[in-house]
Amino acid sequence: MTEEQFRILHSEIIEYFQCIEFDLKRIYSGMSTEDFDDEMDMLETSNLGNTLNKLKRLDESDGDPWLSQADYEELDRIRELRNYWAHQCYIDYLYIENDWQRQMKFQRIANRLSNEHNRIYKLHQKLQNLYFDWFVN
Repeated sequence: MTEEQFRILHSEIIEYFQCIEFDLKRIYSGMSTEDFDDEMDMLETSNLGNTLNKLKRLDESDGDPWLSQADYEELDRIRELRNYWAHQCYIDYLYIENDWQRQMKFQRIANRLSNEHNRIYKLHQKLQNLYFDWFVN
């Protein structure tokens, strides 16, 4: 993978993470008995971890959650992945002084990005579909 291709996939995966976070806020606001817009405003500055915690508590509050424990565990892994791709991935290879070692590390990270990009895209699509199926249609 070239660095240009890496940067495109990196930008896309960050987009998917942002959409996942926004969709979780929409799902929370749709599940809430409070006004949707008020709930969205309340969550505006909430990070992904806080949003997940609020959603899980609300979802489980009636004893019949829409999302499974496995779903919440996967979403928590997404939070960790988002933090890696947003804050660490470039640091892991850019500062390696040896050109060959830096390129080898870059290719390993690029392969990981390619795999995770596809998986995160599918989750992004799934959450958007859930929101529209549950609250819009």
